[in-house]
Amino acid sequence: MDIRTVLKDNFLQYSSYVIKDRAIASVVDGFKPVQRRIIHSLFEMHDGNFHKVANVVGNTMKYHPHGDTSIYEALVNIANKDLFIEKQGNFGNLFTGDPASASRYIECRLTPLAFDVLYSKEITIYESSYDGRNNEPLLYPAKIPVILIQGSEGIAVGMAAKILPHNFNEILNAVKSELLGESYDIYPDFPTGGIVDVNEYADGNGKVLVRAKIETIDEKTIVIRELPFGETTESLISSIEKAIRKNYIKVSSINDFTAENVAIELSLPRGVYASEVIEKLYHYTNCQISISVNLLLLSERYPVVYTIKDLIKFHAAHLQKVLKMELELQKSKILEKIFYKTLEQIFIEKKIYKLLETISKEENIVSIILSEVLRYKESFSREVLKEDVENLLKIPIRKISLFDIDKNSKDIKILNKELKSINSNISSIRGYSINFIDLLLAKYSKEHQRKTEISLIKSKNVKEIATKNMKVYLNLAEGFVGTSLFDGEFIGNASYYDKILVFRENSYVLKNIEDKTFIDKKNVCALVYDINNSKEQIFSIIYLNKLDNFYYVKRFKIDKFITDKVYEFLGENDEFIDFSLNPKFVEFSTNKDIVKRIEIANFIVKSRSSIGKRISNNNLKKVKFK
Repeated sequence: MDIRTVLKDNFLQYSSYVIKDRAIASVVDGFKPVQRRIIHSLFEMHDGNFHKVANVVGNTMKYHPHGDTSIYEALVNIANKDLFIEKQGNFGNLFTGDPASASRYIECRLTPLAFDVLYSKEITIYESSYDGRNNEPLLYPAKIPVILIQGSEGIAVGMAAKILPHNFNEILNAVKSELLGESYDIYPDFPTGGIVDVNEYADGNGKVLVRAKIETIDEKTIVIRELPFGETTESLISSIEKAIRKNYIKVSSINDFTAENVAIELSLPRGVYASEVIEKLYHYTNCQISISVNLLLLSERYPVVYTIKDLIKFHAAHLQKVLKMELELQKSKILEKIFYKTLEQIFIEKKIYKLLETISKEENIVSIILSEVLRYKESFSREVLKEDVENLLKIPIRKISLFDIDKNSKDIKILNKELKSINSNISSIRGYSINFIDLLLAKYSKEHQRKTEISLIKSKNVKEIATKNMKVYLNLAEGFVGTSLFDGEFIGNASYYDKILVFRENSYVLKNIEDKTFIDKKNVCALVYDINNSKEQIFSIIYLNKLDNFYYVKRFKIDKFITDKVYEFLGENDEFIDFSLNPKFVEFSTNKDIVKRIEIANFIVKSRSSIGKRISNNNLKKVKFK
């Protein structure tokens, strides 16, 4: 067989398997296969007591053919969502990133919520496990949008899912609003708290900006109290240390006092204050991160990208469907009880059982009793079968003799009342579903308060907050400029984003700040170009036009530039005379040695390529800026 055909066929099988059976969660119950198998195993083992995680992992291996490590890690992950699994022992620390204890030391069991919203054995569809020895649920008939509450992340072949967790109460209220036809908005809520900007969330398929919560104790001490989602104290401190090494921020010491709550204390050195450091922490460290979201889920075994509102609509309809199925199941059970109690009462009250004394042949017993019972067929909710008669014949004589007709009639009346209530709920399934959500909220809402603050994050440009921590020197004798020329002339402090502006006879060029850069030895002027004030900075030039022998002043701004590109600001017949950044006057003397001054404001700011304004119509001896 051709190797290309083999690879193509096997790759398609592998891709399909990873997408459908490993990495992507289901839209119905929000679980990946390994998670569903863990929950199934816990339902199977449930006796009200805690179970060793090692035992749960071992039992789950009957359904999951990928080893104990993947099951253990998935179980710890689900347990730390604090939704369906109750923990006992060390399941790791969400804040510090410390791992859970070994499976033999920790225990777990299902929460009441799991039974309220997942467990419905009689309407759950089961399929054979991988080896055919056991049955496992194809999907759980989840009554709430599990996937939105606990979130999910998975990478498959050619696709990836990234679904953020949301608040339990807000999700249930959104489903309720959907049932009522009201509007709603849903935004992420993270277990680590923090601040989230949802302006670009795009209904679950955009991105969010997440920040740590930082508290200022005093001007020299700041404490990080809450983490961005996905970060730990260890990863956050590591990013801060990296920024310190790169000289982006200055911190004298970092102390991690995290226990039950996050507390990372930063002490600041002399000359550095909290107000300026906090903004830099957001820009240069993981105190602020951007998270892109992709709401990819499996629907009927095919990957589909949803929006939040799509999922809320789906689960509002799904909730009604599941509750109706449960009500129909209850209804059939009650109808069966009413049927059998009615059949039993007629059998005893009408003394049909006495016919047994007159029947001589055993093979005629069922048919004779059945024909007698059918005289009262209007009393039954369904057809009387031979199996029903056989059950009647199994009633002990003692029970017949002690049978209380009044009590049985009352029981039937109670069952009919229940049946009426069920029929009412089925006919108004929307109202019944809303009531179900209200009961869940009343029972569990206190445990699921919002932890993440929603706020508009106004970020400053990183160039605006950059520290001017580099000293730049100019050595005209050798024609170099840079940060390592300590024997040269100091020309200014600069940040990583600033440039060196070099003026030559009739042109200028902007260069990156490096240790040592050659510019020129003659007719050159260099200065630090502040990138933040570039649009406000005005450059003033005095030049002599050799054709008419008059002096001119040109003023311009540098709005845009390309690093290392030479820009000409004088023509070939112009001679550079003087340059200044902030002159107040143009001072000049005439041939009669009369000194005059003109305020710089009289010279309009124009473009780089424009002609300057003539200073005087007379011949001048000396011209300079003051």
